[in-house]
Amino acid sequence: MLISVTVKDILGLPSLKNANVIAGQPAVTKVVASVSVLEYSQITNTQAEIYQHINFNNDELVLTAFASVRDDVEAQCENIKTLAKAGELGLILFYVGLILPKVDQRLIKVADEYNFIIILMPKNEPELTYRSVITEIMFSVFNDQIENPNFSAELVEKVSSMPSYQQNLDMVLRLLSDRLRASVALVDSEDQLISSQQWPQTNSLNWKRILNNIGRQNQPDGMHVYTHGLGKSNQTLVLCKEHGELTHTTQKQAVETIRISLNLWGKVGSSNNEMAALLDAIIQNEPQKITQLANKNHIKIQSLSMLLIVSNLENIDNLNNAEADIVRITRALANIAICEIYHDEILILPVNRPSTLQEWHDWQAAISQYSDQKQLKITTTRFNDLHGDGNIREAYLNNHQYLPVAQIIFPRRTIFSGQDLLFSKSCQELIDHGGGLINSQLGLIGQLSTDMIKTLLVFLLDARGNIEEAAKLLFIHRNTAKYRLKKLNNYFGFKVGLMPDSSLIYQASAIYRIINGDPV
Repeated sequence: MLISVTVKDILGLPSLKNANVIAGQPAVTKVVASVSVLEYSQITNTQAEIYQHINFNNDELVLTAFASVRDDVEAQCENIKTLAKAGELGLILFYVGLILPKVDQRLIKVADEYNFIIILMPKNEPELTYRSVITEIMFSVFNDQIENPNFSAELVEKVSSMPSYQQNLDMVLRLLSDRLRASVALVDSEDQLISSQQWPQTNSLNWKRILNNIGRQNQPDGMHVYTHGLGKSNQTLVLCKEHGELTHTTQKQAVETIRISLNLWGKVGSSNNEMAALLDAIIQNEPQKITQLANKNHIKIQSLSMLLIVSNLENIDNLNNAEADIVRITRALANIAICEIYHDEILILPVNRPSTLQEWHDWQAAISQYSDQKQLKITTTRFNDLHGDGNIREAYLNNHQYLPVAQIIFPRRTIFSGQDLLFSKSCQELIDHGGGLINSQLGLIGQLSTDMIKTLLVFLLDARGNIEEAAKLLFIHRNTAKYRLKKLNNYFGFKVGLMPDSSLIYQASAIYRIINGDPV
């Protein structure tokens, strides 16, 4: 049975007496491992950049009063989104009625959408202090770790509950490092570093020196280094505690954690292929590892401005063969810096961007032709002007989250762009949050006949405003399509397909398709 401090447990602490969960209720069962304070909540480029380079483990609570944005609900909502995307568990909200006038329902709605818990401290209470809450929560966490040293199953279960792209040995090592408050590394049979995590994350260890000095009693003062062989894998776990020692039980639990994880995710994030390791470091947001591997392989990450993601490869029998074929196709059209399989997708980062839009199209079209020949349903998404590991990571995450939405909006397409995903994201957000103008347009669409709705959706979303193409897709005569479009023009009061008049009805059509699909 797992024993750890959860949100529900901390709600029973004296310092949180009379506090209430007002959003993200399902997260009350999640584990709490740390707390921090959000002092400045005005979203800036600097703040966004900082959050891109901090690794949260979905177990930290933030304490805030939203003092700097007390009257700006949009900024409060942006904070929730930013914190949730960075991996924070939730926040504890102080001084409502004194600093923050009230909790807006929009804030609660956004938090529920991201499963981000908000704990509201008693309103109009000036005697509340951050210190009492921080002290009691952290005492509970440390006391639990002392009384219940068996953490192996807990860490593995936590990684298993994360998104698929985070289920790897790098994440396991990160959680293990946080738990032990020690640096950890995994090395192969030749003492070559496979993966490592520092404690704290800003620490800079000379792993080569540490590994060379194992058994020689000449490690830096105060540093204790422990090594444990991992059996058949011929790998070794290295634990480096700079202040204090690790008990035998703690070391045993660490070894058990890695052994289980090797069986589950041994091929993920631990490849000897340095390009695969570099790509994984970019997606996992590990700046030190990115710098190390990029410098070693003479790659300037900031110069990589493009990304092509090849998706829908889950059902391919031999993914390695498909990768080789796609690399062959790509080499004829682009100079590749990185091309690797990552969680049933192929990510390609060219050295130089295609000079024309036609070259982009030719590249994606060649992959689509290959897909058709193999009777597959491969999709490609292109991203331009990324410039940096943070933007590459964000592009990957957006593709992971919003490509399924884009495929609903544009079911006949296999070629997508980053702008398609941004449009899909905006549609999904309007569905989640609502909007007066869009709701009005949806109401107008809903009053049309089945044939007229189908014509509107196909003409705008599939045929891209081309009457001949729309008629072909609808299996009707061109004159019938023209007649229906004339009726739609009269119904809406503008020429359907002409921008900017059609911008709202275009997005409303996409949202209608997400919610209802195409009428039968």
